[in-house]
Amino acid sequence: VFKEHCLRGEARRSLEVASADTGVAFMKLLDDPPDRRTAIVFLTHGALNRSLTDEWVKLALIRRALLRRTTLEHVRRALPRFAGRLLRSQWVDHRAPRLWDRLLQHPPDQWRRLLRSAGLEEAAADDPVPAALIEAMEALDPAPVLKALEKLPLRESAHVRARLQEARQALGEALAELWKEWLRKTHFRSPLLVFDEAHHLKNVTRLTSLFIEEGAAEDSDAVSRGPLAGVFTRMLFLTATPFQLGHHELISVIRRFEGIAWDSEDAPPMGKGGFAQAVGDLEHSLNDAQMSALRLERAWGRLKLSHVTVDGDRPASPEEWWPHLRAMATEIGVARADEPGGDEGIAGEVLARYRQCHEAMRSAESLLRPWVIRHLKPRHLPPGPEPVPPNRRHLLIGASILSNEPQPGEPGLEVEGEALLPFLMAARAQVVVASRSASAGRAVRRALFAEGLASSYEAYLETRGDKAPLDDDDGDLTPAAAEDPEVAWYLEHLDSILPEQGEEIRARHPKVFATIERALRLWWEGEKSLIFCHYRATGRALRRYVSRRLEQDLLSRAAALLRVGDPEAAREEMGRLSDQFFDTDRRLRGQALALLWDIVYQSNLAGEDQERVTDVALRFLRTPSFLVRFFPLGTDDPIAALATAFDQADGSGLTLRQRVERFCDFLANRCVPEEREEYLTALSLIQTGTFRREKGDLADASDDVRYLPNVRLANGEVRDEVRRRLLLAFNTPFFPEILIASSVLAEGVDLHLDCRFVIHHDLSWNPSSIEQRTGRVDRIGCKAERARHPIHVYLPFVTATQDEKMYRVVRDRERWFSVVMGERYQLDERTTDRLAERVPFSEEAALALAFNLSVPCICHDGGTGGIEVRQTVHGGAGR
Repeated sequence: VFKEHCLRGEARRSLEVASADTGVAFMKLLDDPPDRRTAIVFLTHGALNRSLTDEWVKLALIRRALLRRTTLEHVRRALPRFAGRLLRSQWVDHRAPRLWDRLLQHPPDQWRRLLRSAGLEEAAADDPVPAALIEAMEALDPAPVLKALEKLPLRESAHVRARLQEARQALGEALAELWKEWLRKTHFRSPLLVFDEAHHLKNVTRLTSLFIEEGAAEDSDAVSRGPLAGVFTRMLFLTATPFQLGHHELISVIRRFEGIAWDSEDAPPMGKGGFAQAVGDLEHSLNDAQMSALRLERAWGRLKLSHVTVDGDRPASPEEWWPHLRAMATEIGVARADEPGGDEGIAGEVLARYRQCHEAMRSAESLLRPWVIRHLKPRHLPPGPEPVPPNRRHLLIGASILSNEPQPGEPGLEVEGEALLPFLMAARAQVVVASRSASAGRAVRRALFAEGLASSYEAYLETRGDKAPLDDDDGDLTPAAAEDPEVAWYLEHLDSILPEQGEEIRARHPKVFATIERALRLWWEGEKSLIFCHYRATGRALRRYVSRRLEQDLLSRAAALLRVGDPEAAREEMGRLSDQFFDTDRRLRGQALALLWDIVYQSNLAGEDQERVTDVALRFLRTPSFLVRFFPLGTDDPIAALATAFDQADGSGLTLRQRVERFCDFLANRCVPEEREEYLTALSLIQTGTFRREKGDLADASDDVRYLPNVRLANGEVRDEVRRRLLLAFNTPFFPEILIASSVLAEGVDLHLDCRFVIHHDLSWNPSSIEQRTGRVDRIGCKAERARHPIHVYLPFVTATQDEKMYRVVRDRERWFSVVMGERYQLDERTTDRLAERVPFSEEAALALAFNLSVPCICHDGGTGGIEVRQTVHGGAGR
């Protein structure tokens, strides 16, 4: 992509880039001669620490072990018979069965020629064994490999499998030593190491293990303290995950810079000793800042609502009280920082701790700036035609998901009707769990069944048992709590109620109902929506309920527009209208093609790609969901009606014409050929009609729901290739339009081109997780920027339940994360109860204390040659 869009002329032609996911692949790139050497190498995490598994390296090691051993002729005769199974490479046996013997007779630097002569061009694209490994083999002791090879039989026998396994194990151990030997002898140099997802470099702790990727920590040791120390002149670490999870982890990452080439001419002038001193000073300053922040948090935690008043005794919100407190500081009097203070002086103590913390944070900030750049998204959309750009995000809390407007006091969704009894029983069981932990004087893991019930009735049933699946953050009840007779009594009665509820009642679950209603309202406005669920059972239920409601509403509205009384008659009538889009003798097809050609054929797409986009769009136009929403059904002039439908705006003010134009421009000018092909292939495979089950997709075989193509589910149960296809298609103007996702789509994917609505149906205990999910639709070039309308973020919760406690705790924690780095929060019932009742931390105070590590943003003004310098806004919504 960089070559395609950023380079021209000889630079684009000559720049060689390649990727490698194993150490052998990396070494092959280093072996390349100058005329085809790669300038940029992309390595997957773990590539520098995984032991060798390459079949050709194994064979080279075997050849090295047999070299000049005249007494092992029987092994040489046996090897061609068993080489395929020994090296797990049967394809050579089938295509060139006599090749093994020839390879063993020639040195590895001649194998490429032998492979080509055998017709194995794919294996001969490069030298099979890097020269550096051949050299490193000379230092290895071949005895263990020889000992295992000597046991190979000359013919098939009952012991072949065991002896092959023994030989494979010996080879694996030898390869591990070979890898270490190469690392010790490596002498290549590189001007720059860029390490993406750098939060994987942190120390592995209970909390950071949520983010660690296997192999990443070993990679960092290799390049900073191990054999690769001194190889890289410079290092740059990138991450979209905030470092608020711990200042010790941040220091650990910065210390990785110790591994640069300090002996190079371009080394920093401070030298290795000066670097160690600077990092030590930074760590000391961060320790002071952390201690000051913890003292402030303890003082703030002693605040009660009765303290948060203005104008005498009038209750106030923390946002109103905090500036009032600071303004009145001289009148209130500030308690001494080393005194705990009583109720009367708690406000003064909080202010004193705040001032101490502010000073410590600014001191640490000044030392941190040379090492870290942190960019925060601005709170407003980029400048446009408006005098004041709109807010980038519009946050809708609790019951606001129903009204689509912020509600005073942030009320939650009420539990009413048939839902009352199940929620009351769950609440009683939850109280028993909390009381048991209190009486035992220990923390008992939270009642996961209560969180499941707040998500959906189906999720409750999934989390009810002792063997329930665990969530991303913590586990279910400990066995002692789960087996408590009183808890079991409540849950057994709750279980007996739920089976009696049909799907009509289950779909009326307070939060499920609210999510369905919002998704459908957005859909009728022509908008796409992204719904995040933590529980798989909730995702499956939502897809089923939304599909059913959507089809019912579609047919009902179609019947009214077509003036037919029967929904099935409306379905048949729409079917006849749909068929006209593929009937070459009908004028409607000609009009549709003319409208599409007017858009597609003015783009820079190649002819074949233009035809593919036209075909995809034509399939979309003939669906009932498009016809009912945009096409004036019942009209006497369908030709004019189709032109009207093309120019009817969605809720963002964008027409289908504009959305398809934008998509064609994206494919032609923003995608490289591989990306363009992936998008078009995904769209060609996406279903556009109702279906009961799709291969590789997730659908309950026992139900009779006709799943609509508008509503799709992407979670860990859906195959990777199907998930990839869904997220690509969702990023276009076509199907799907409602995507229900789990954490598998929470990071590393783009879903922003045609969606600006995200519903966090299930929250997360980690604020960063919620931010990562929202970030899928909040990216450069997103629909919100194009439409000049904010991204809507919905955080629904059920009032007076575990759901509300989670929301209150997470929202407060989000603000404290900006100040108290590495908060090791607990998730047991007593702790969450206490945190939920805490006075929320002032957003103004949090923003004032947080590190500002932004830098000036330099932007070209679009062609005049001048530049505009804008300071990045601190305290933005994204990280």
